[in-house]
Amino acid sequence: MKAILEFNLPEDKEDFEFANNGINYYAALCEFDNWLRSEYKYNGKEEMFEVRKKLNEFINENNVKI
Repeated sequence: MKAILEFNLPEDKEDFEFANNGINYYAALCEFDNWLRSEYKYNGKEEMFEVRKKLNEFINENNVKI
């Protein structure tokens, strides 16, 4: 199976950048989620639980699979 994305540059530069950097956005979300978890689990910052809960709501609403 192959998937080919085509962009008309420079008009579609922003869309190209989003598509090209998707893995970086995903990695940042995962890293932030893990950091929030460790803050409330190991560092006694219980308020981070609610922040992580909200982050995961946004993740789920946007169909991001972590």
